[in-house]
Amino acid sequence: MRLNIEVTGPHLTVKKGTPFYDRKKRKTYYRRKNEYYLYVRASSRRRFAELIGFTIKRKIERLMKALNLTPFFSHKTHLEDK
Repeated sequence: MRLNIEVTGPHLTVKKGTPFYDRKKRKTYYRRKNEYYLYVRASSRRRFAELIGFTIKRKIERLMKALNLTPFFSHKTHLEDK
């Protein structure tokens, strides 16, 4: 199913097997999966928000800011219950 959302990427940022250090636990871990990123083009942001969106509050807020909209929640929501 084509959603007609223009993006760049995916771009590989970190390969699996790359070590990273957890300062709190003072332990080295190794990534299990490759890490990718992509950019949603400005012309497709609104469509992305309508069809896909996010569940993480900080990402919703950034998307709404990019669209020059007020986030649709201003009080406790189901997102904060998780």
